[in-house]
Amino acid sequence: MRVVPLEAFRDKVPFSVAIAAVERGFRALGRGEAALPDPMVLELREQQAEVHVKGAHLTGGRHIVLKIATGFYRNRARGLPSGDGMFLLLDADTGVPAVLLEEHGYLTDFRTAAAVALTLKYLAPGDTHEALLVGAGALARITARAMVAQLPLARLTLWNRTRGRAEALARELGQVVETRIAPALESAVRDHRVIVTATASTTPLVMAAWVGPGTHITSVGTGSPEKIELEPALLGRADKLVADRVSQTERYGNLHHALAAGAVTRNKVYAELGDLAAGRLPGRESAGEITVADLTGVGVQDAAIAQAVVEALGL
Repeated sequence: MRVVPLEAFRDKVPFSVAIAAVERGFRALGRGEAALPDPMVLELREQQAEVHVKGAHLTGGRHIVLKIATGFYRNRARGLPSGDGMFLLLDADTGVPAVLLEEHGYLTDFRTAAAVALTLKYLAPGDTHEALLVGAGALARITARAMVAQLPLARLTLWNRTRGRAEALARELGQVVETRIAPALESAVRDHRVIVTATASTTPLVMAAWVGPGTHITSVGTGSPEKIELEPALLGRADKLVADRVSQTERYGNLHHALAAGAVTRNKVYAELGDLAAGRLPGRESAGEITVADLTGVGVQDAAIAQAVVEALGL
């Protein structure tokens, strides 16, 4: 088995390639050309930590991909990254371990950001030149770059509970796109028609009453039952609610909380992202639609991004 350190593939795959790869993964899922188990989520409440195991095989792919991702949120106080992980690639013909990617959370964030870009492709207003990003952690940092890669943004606005972290990210992103800090979240939401949330929040951040017609929102920070970024009533207001995978979002996403609150039923979900990627259903159809994408991270993303890395490295 070949062990590949992060330094060998960090920044080796352009966002354009990553977004196309993740789109192929979701297209395969939408067409029934992917085999994947339900994710395993191990919650360690005492440690304020979680461990996720996901994986998939895309029809015709050389590898079966298994991914372990961890989130240990006390690590920030220890001066350590809160996220870590690795990808194990098994030979699809023999099951023999072939490649271990020591990604330390990088690929998980990368493929997540690529999925955000994919939702913007199908659901964001076509003339978007400004967007709001909620969050300023590692996932938000890479998500911002995916947003810039997908949309013709002239300005990106940031909001984070800890203003200092938002300011640090704004200085970094200022080299890529004009970036400013929102003084208040409510006014920022009201002023923008494209909003992405990438936090680890356990309380709703974006309220239904703040969202105007024609707005698109992608929430990407949930992935375990206690996390929530969008008020349940907001999912009820959506003209089109899109899940990356309904069986996951009803257990781990904003949809989980909206169902529990009685704000929606499962039938409220318009489509899975794979339905859009496969062309089975259209995305945004009118300027006034409120669209919401609820992302929890699907194994086909891991299989797709791992394949892109293998191809980039010529393995």
